[in-house]
Amino acid sequence: MTDDTPLWRPGPAAVAAAPLTRFRHEAERVAGRALPGYRDLHAWSVADRERFWNLIWDFTGVAGDKGARVLVDGDRMPGARFFPDARLNFAENLLLRNDGGDAIVFRDENGATRRL
Repeated sequence: MTDDTPLWRPGPAAVAAAPLTRFRHEAERVAGRALPGYRDLHAWSVADRERFWNLIWDFTGVAGDKGARVLVDGDRMPGARFFPDARLNFAENLLLRNDGGDAIVFRDENGATRRL
């Protein structure tokens, strides 16, 4: 017996404020068409991989030089290469935030946690 009833649904205000909703609106602008739901957004991400990943880079604020190419051998999975000409500093991107939030969270196998 399967029950497809969701255990919980976010309210309209939570959906409107969600980062995925903001991303979907940007994707609609880039795609030039409506992407009213998650399945539509996913279908666009598969059909237009280069513009999707270009938007991911911009939307998430990756610090670095994107390079000239976004996707090489996009039909090869595995084997596709995303941003093969990009130059970035991994640590710079991890530590990009400049606020009171955690920069590093350590958790060991016994459940001990340390935050920096």
